[in-house]
Amino acid sequence: MLPLILLLVNQTFAQEKNANNAPDRKWGLEVELLQPFIPTIEIYQIQVTRTLFSTDTRSGALVLGAYVRPNVAHDVVEEIDEHMFYVGYRHFFWKGLHAEAGMNTGYYWGRKNLVDGRDYEGPGMYYETNIGYRLRLGKSRRLYVIPQFGFIGTTGLADIGPRQGKPDNFLQGNLLAGINF
Repeated sequence: MLPLILLLVNQTFAQEKNANNAPDRKWGLEVELLQPFIPTIEIYQIQVTRTLFSTDTRSGALVLGAYVRPNVAHDVVEEIDEHMFYVGYRHFFWKGLHAEAGMNTGYYWGRKNLVDGRDYEGPGMYYETNIGYRLRLGKSRRLYVIPQFGFIGTTGLADIGPRQGKPDNFLQGNLLAGINF
């Protein structure tokens, strides 16, 4: 496994001539690979990217997407259901190294809070910040994967009831697969 990872990284550094590496391909489509399969997280995410600018060393992209967390067992409520739209900005600093910040906005339902037994629902808004690296794959370099790590937390507009000291801000990781077109 390690030789394959080193080969992919070496290929990325050897062939990538600028931050965007695809000036004629301004659009991207991405999906989350891991979170849908992790119990108690189970977030399904799809997003579209649009390159806003690109130089030899940097680029920036608008990120628009949606995530759905359908009827998932939760540590604060018996079951949570979230439907969110995402708007963010991804800035590439060097090759595939980037930072991303955005907002998830939508609606949530929390059924049977584990402290008071009540149901909660309403509009929700969450911030998200990540750092990551885009690894381009294949000869065409259109396919890529992006591991990202960062934080997600509530802006105060999401209340699923008493939390018994459990945090509203979380470490998170994404593994996105994408294609440029």
